[in-house]
Amino acid sequence: MQTLFRCNNWIAAGAAIAVYWFASGGMLELTVDSYFYLSAAKSWAVSKQLVDYQGNVYANWPPLYPILLSLGYPEMMRFAFWLHGIAYAISAWLFAHCLGQYYPRPLVHLAAALSYALYAPLVASAIFLWSEIIFMAILPAAFWAFLRKKDYKMLIIYVMLANLLCLQRNAGIFFVIAWTFSNICEFYPSWRQILKAILVGLAASLAFIFWQWRNLVWLSKVHDFRENAGLISLLESIRLSFSAMSTWTMPILFPEGLRIIIFVIFVMVMTLFLTKRKHPCTSLRALALTFICYCVGMWSLRMNIPSENDRYFLPLFPFFLMSLGYFLQQVQSKKLAIGCMMLLTLYHTGRGVKNSLMWHNARCSKITTYFQIF
Repeated sequence: MQTLFRCNNWIAAGAAIAVYWFASGGMLELTVDSYFYLSAAKSWAVSKQLVDYQGNVYANWPPLYPILLSLGYPEMMRFAFWLHGIAYAISAWLFAHCLGQYYPRPLVHLAAALSYALYAPLVASAIFLWSEIIFMAILPAAFWAFLRKKDYKMLIIYVMLANLLCLQRNAGIFFVIAWTFSNICEFYPSWRQILKAILVGLAASLAFIFWQWRNLVWLSKVHDFRENAGLISLLESIRLSFSAMSTWTMPILFPEGLRIIIFVIFVMVMTLFLTKRKHPCTSLRALALTFICYCVGMWSLRMNIPSENDRYFLPLFPFFLMSLGYFLQQVQSKKLAIGCMMLLTLYHTGRGVKNSLMWHNARCSKITTYFQIF
């Protein structure tokens, strides 16, 4: 049985490599953000300073991604292509490995793993020179280590990976906060253990704290991500978030209002089933708090861009698949559960292939502006 699960992990990684190679056409696409990353990477490689292409101090994003890109200087685009491909395969393999505990049947586990590996926004994050795909490679490793934190070696690994998450993308702090709250809930009412959980959370977020302190105190006049906060209203931010998440289960061509209503009802039903557990396990508690903290954080920032909204909520999709696995185990009809999972996989496979064809054809036609995900 375990051999089948390991094979599924490799199949997911292989599917990720295949779709990445085809959709990218052998080269990454650039956007405005990409030039910031590349210029900061070049300046780091040359002078060990982070300066963007406008000559300003690099502060809008955390520093890990340009530092990684600088390792390939002067052939950074070629290096980035291989870096993204490896990160994509690692992300697919690791999340498939994590999904194993939520999908006890090998066939359903494979379906869930392929749903993630071929997820269209994940493909997009890999073929553009953006920081998301590296983030998505670190994220499952951090979560896996967090669930095994009772082993002190794994606890140390978790703290290290959590800091890397925050150094790759600012959104990493939402996951650290969620998992810290999960620890606090697990250890309540032991105040000694709660204090330990808080200290672990602080240790896991040191990189984020230092980077923000650097921007606030040392570089008080430098533009950073906070300039993009508050662009839209709270209600608009909530609407856009549910619109993005509703595409996890329904095609984007469905009317948005209908998608959101159906998705919210489905989440409520899942929640009712999962809350039947009198003593929720650490994993289930962590999954719930991950959704709550990430959504509340994004709603508070109010910086959703409609054309890139899928990217903002990409990190939650694999956690949705994990939660769905818990839910399907509670469904009385196993055939119905398997059928629903297969339909979901067909949907994401079709969507991933369709978008990959679009991006491949755009690359062949030398079209350089294709952001939309269908």
